[in-house]
Amino acid sequence: MALPSRPVRILLVDEEETLTHVVRLALELEGWEVTAVHSAAEALADRSRPDIVLLDMMLPDGLGTDVVAGMRAAGSRANVVFVTGRAEHEQRAAGYAAGADGYLTKPFSLEELVDHVAVIVRRLGLSPSSRVAGDLILDTEAGMAWRAGELLPLTSLEFELLRELVERRGAKPTTSELVRAVAGRGIRIPAAFVTRMLARIRTAVNGVGRPMLVGDDAGWQLG
Repeated sequence: MALPSRPVRILLVDEEETLTHVVRLALELEGWEVTAVHSAAEALADRSRPDIVLLDMMLPDGLGTDVVAGMRAAGSRANVVFVTGRAEHEQRAAGYAAGADGYLTKPFSLEELVDHVAVIVRRLGLSPSSRVAGDLILDTEAGMAWRAGELLPLTSLEFELLRELVERRGAKPTTSELVRAVAGRGIRIPAAFVTRMLARIRTAVNGVGRPMLVGDDAGWQLG
């Protein structure tokens, strides 16, 4: 399990300096570290190693799609979101084809943008409430879990059992030990449902074609 040890790094790329100033302040109020640039050349020359890139489609010296393609070619794995007034299907398709992960169209409120980024932060396992085990990420505040970026369809009680497996990673707790542990957090799980819930968790986390992460050999464990 790994916990975030540094601020989330965000690269904001937009030619409108007034807009970037306001957006930067809103993002920094969340405790995130923001670098703002205003051209494609500056974006490609940036060395801040961002976790998230908020990128306009139309820049004074090129297209946002070229920036994404250049970042991907250089090995960047940042989560790239286009923040642009270009809402046409063709533009969206071009953005995703270039390697973007999301698309947010203008106009938007600052609250909407911050909420959008906050979801990405949680999904990447960069929130203070994140719990990480390999490519499995839990957010204990939101009660949500992802594996390899895919949201897992878990109920709130199933999430709490999975959280306990993550907290006990490497151990082999029995079902009764898991139930007692979550009861210590004030969460009551009917004993008759536990085996079925753990089986659903295993199916959701392991999925099809993924390396097995949750097993039940000699006690439930997260390997």
